[in-house]
Amino acid sequence: MAAYPVHRRLDLSELARRPVFARVVRGMILFILLPAVLPPPGEAQTQPVPVETQLAEGTKLLTEGRYLESVNAFNNAKQIAPKDGRAYFYCGMALAQSGRMRDAASELGEAVHLAPDDLSYRVFQAHVLEQLKQAAGAETALAVFQNEETLNRLDPSWLRLLADVYYRLQMTEPALKVLDVWAKRDPGDARIDLYRGEVYVVKGQPDMALKCFEKSVEKSPENAEAYFEMGTLLYEKNQLVPAKNALEKAVQKDPHKPEYQAKLASAYLAMGDVDAAIASLESVESAAHEIPMIYYALARAYRTKGEPTRAAQYTEKFEEATSAERDRKDRESAAERPIAQAQRALDAGNAEEARRLFEKALEADANRWEPNAYLAEMNLNSGDLTHAYPYLQKLEQLDPDSVVGNFLMARYWFKLKDYKRSLHYAEKVELSRPDNSEVHAMLGEIYKPLGEVERARQEFTEAIRLAPDRADLRERLRDVAGERPASPQP
Repeated sequence: MAAYPVHRRLDLSELARRPVFARVVRGMILFILLPAVLPPPGEAQTQPVPVETQLAEGTKLLTEGRYLESVNAFNNAKQIAPKDGRAYFYCGMALAQSGRMRDAASELGEAVHLAPDDLSYRVFQAHVLEQLKQAAGAETALAVFQNEETLNRLDPSWLRLLADVYYRLQMTEPALKVLDVWAKRDPGDARIDLYRGEVYVVKGQPDMALKCFEKSVEKSPENAEAYFEMGTLLYEKNQLVPAKNALEKAVQKDPHKPEYQAKLASAYLAMGDVDAAIASLESVESAAHEIPMIYYALARAYRTKGEPTRAAQYTEKFEEATSAERDRKDRESAAERPIAQAQRALDAGNAEEARRLFEKALEADANRWEPNAYLAEMNLNSGDLTHAYPYLQKLEQLDPDSVVGNFLMARYWFKLKDYKRSLHYAEKVELSRPDNSEVHAMLGEIYKPLGEVERARQEFTEAIRLAPDRADLRERLRDVAGERPASPQP
């Protein structure tokens, strides 16, 4: 029996990083994408009406921003139709919207497994994997988009997200190819020129980028982001007056973006207008904990103004903010390196070296989910329940709804013969993974010692239906029927 089936399509490596080029903000994704993925009204359905009812309820909750409630509705849909990829896909969208990217990746992996030809599933899966810093996994998900014929099957909303994912992965040529396909569909969309300009910035072609940004604002004079990108490039070229003019327009069009105000302040400072710079910076000082360069710019401004005391205060704030960020990045880096080494050791069959490296990763960052998960599983597999439990507790603390964590906890309590507790965790997994034969087999094993023979038989029968080629499942069904001695599996 596979020890860790619930994450068989989820790479656990390098799971925690914000994207470098995060353009599609979380709150906008549903607005952009959902109309393109919901089934059209009146379309013929192959699933029973109750499935459609649950999906409709879930998507309604999703569009209302009630993400965790929508997850419950989608989980109900899974119970009715365990192999309907839509429920897993929408569940992945809801979890991504709520910030639970690791769980979202797991759901999307199931969706792609169940409906491998649905291109929109692969685009969103790649989006989530990129945000989890799983570049290799994201590129694998995108491998299907190798030719224009495939791209033409995507709606414009999905082309937009696909271009954004390529951009964040710094895969500039595929990004431009997608933008060309999108432009054929809607040549008047100013976002195409904006995105194309951003790609040329990554490619190190600022003149081409500037032309694209200019074209974007020609098409849409309200395009604040294009003005900001244009102003940033002009500032870097030391063309201060046009840079200031473009940045002032960006702030005028979208006064709520602190990075716009901060960049405009830099232009004011470069032009010697200290008071205008300070006014611009103080209007967004509350965002400086996220954008420490605001503190740095204020320190420069007050130093130029001849107020060294205030300059020193802002310098200190800047150093504190950047020091905390450096410490966080250092912890992440110190943990990520041994995690990657440990996974390579596992691939090479060196379990003890992998264990040592996972433990080293936790010394750097005790709250990293993946080394806790691997060490919990390794100890369960070796029968060392005493050492497995602290890792399982940490997993539950970090993410009580994790499919992987709950599956491992169910195995732990089963091995301790606490079948009721094991059942509690296994049922949580089954709610989210009704298409998983291993989960049903585990439930069958749990029901046996609880004396619920008929329910055990039902679970093994369902496991066999989901995995008809598994001879071991048929043997375990015969165990329940009393045809051979039972031997607990989990």
